[in-house]
This record gives sequence, C-alpha cells and structure tokens, in this order.
Amino acid sequence: MNVRIVPRNCIPQILSESWVDSTRKPYISNDIAYIPVLDGYLYTTVLPERKRKGRGYQKIGDIIAFHGKKPGNELIQELIHRHSPKGIIWYKGHKSPMRIPDFELLYGEIGEVIQQEMGISYRLDPTRVMFSQGNRDEKKRVSELVDPGEQVCDMFAGIGYFTLPLARAGAEVHAIELNPESIHYLKINCRENGLSSKVTISAGDCRDHMKGTYDRIHMGHYDAIHFLPDALHHVHSGTMLHIHGIGDITIQIEDILSGLNVKAVYAHHVVKKIGPGKVHTVTDVMIS
Repeated sequence: MNVRIVPRNCIPQILSESWVDSTRKPYISNDIAYIPVLDGYLYTTVLPERKRKGRGYQKIGDIIAFHGKKPGNELIQELIHRHSPKGIIWYKGHKSPMRIPDFELLYGEIGEVIQQEMGISYRLDPTRVMFSQGNRDEKKRVSELVDPGEQVCDMFAGIGYFTLPLARAGAEVHAIELNPESIHYLKINCRENGLSSKVTISAGDCRDHMKGTYDRIHMGHYDAIHFLPDALHHVHSGTMLHIHGIGDITIQIEDILSGLNVKAVYAHHVVKKIGPGKVHTVTDVMIS
C-alpha cells in the first residue's frame, strides 16, 4: 500500500485531499499517520497490506456504508469518532433488476458524494445507485488488457464503474445502461473525467442497443450469462468477453457456446467474496 507519512494531528485536514485513497484506512503509530495514496500520486513509502480486524464497511466519499447484518450503536459511534462521516447507511439489499438500494440511514445525512478510485472521480448518490469497492482490482486488470482504439461494449455500464477505466485506457466504449438514475451519473462522470469523446451512451436494454461487432464486451452483472447468446451476435474472431457471475460458470458458458458452434478459450478469475460460500467471479472468453 502506497502511503504518505504525516503528523497525526493533520489527519482531519488531509483526508479531503484528492490524493487520499478513501477506500483504505490510515495506519497510526504514536504521533505519526500513514495515509493511503491513490494510484498515480506521489507517496512517501510502501506499507505491506494489513488485514483489518472486526466488522467491515465501505467508505464512499464522506459516507460510510454497511452491508449484511445491521451494525450496533457502539460501532456506529466508534466510526463517527474515528472518521467524522457526513452520514452512515446500512444497505439491507437492493430492489428490482436495476439494483436500486434498499437502505436505512443510521446517522447524519445523505446526498451526492465523489468517490476517488485509480485517478478517476465517480460522482453518485449511494442511496440511489450501488457502488462496490470490491471490484477495484478487476477494473485495473481489465483496463490494462485494452489496446488503444479498441471498440468495447459495456453492456451493464451503471455510473461508469468499468466504462471510465476502459475509456481512459484508450478504448472507444459503447456504454449501455437501463437505470435512468445510473444514466444520469454516467453522463456526469464521463464529462467530469474528460472522457465524453471516448464514450457513446445508450439508455435502455443492452440487447436492444448493441450494434455491429466489438473487440471486447464487458458483461458486469451477476446474471450476465443469460445475456450471452445476445452478446455472441456481436463478436468476431478475437473478441474478448468478460462475463461476471457467482461461482465458476465456465461449464455453463461452454455449454452455450457449444450449442451455437462457437469455439473459444477460457480463463476464470475470482473477484471477491460476497457471502458465505459465495464468490464474485469473471470468466474471460476469447472467441476463436
């Protein structure tokens, strides 16, 4: 973890700086603080990654979000004292296929925040659209595979989770999104990151808006496999598909491609744990 070393009493002023990686907790030793630094910014030294003890939570801008079981008041008060957040919310789940957050406000107030990640600014209201920090390494991995000028389709673009890293890597991205709230923030985020010229946005069902063929198709939805037959109408030899799912779905993907007489090469990746015995995965499929 890249960090800057600063006096402990400077933490309140520093945490709002653009270079601070708000997804990671500062490490404090006596009067010294080690502040995590976003990729691309200057840092003082590198600390080994530490496993955090206790209940996990997300920091989305200046809002703290919990998943799973509702947190107790003692923990809430601890985080208020430690981070001075604008608000604390508990995600009870999500509603509809558009993953509209079902939440409860536990402290403070809510509204738009700006989440910094890998040098990209994501503007969103975390009570209106979902944001997963657990996909950070996957965004980096996929964007590093892109060749400049690639024609890419992001079938479930959201607010630009993968669209923005792909576009910044040099791809021409066709971003398709069903949720009007997400479309609103997708347009803002493309503009505020200076990537509007690299992204074409379509509002609606991805199956109705895909056109021609693409060099890469990103399918960032747990039910992406059900959209695979439609995506295969828009591939050529050499197209790479990134198919998200829960667990290893390689066999199901092979069955679909075999039934359509499509040959491919596969690579399976684990993104993150999402519950007891459940993992978020991505299967890379290179069309032969």
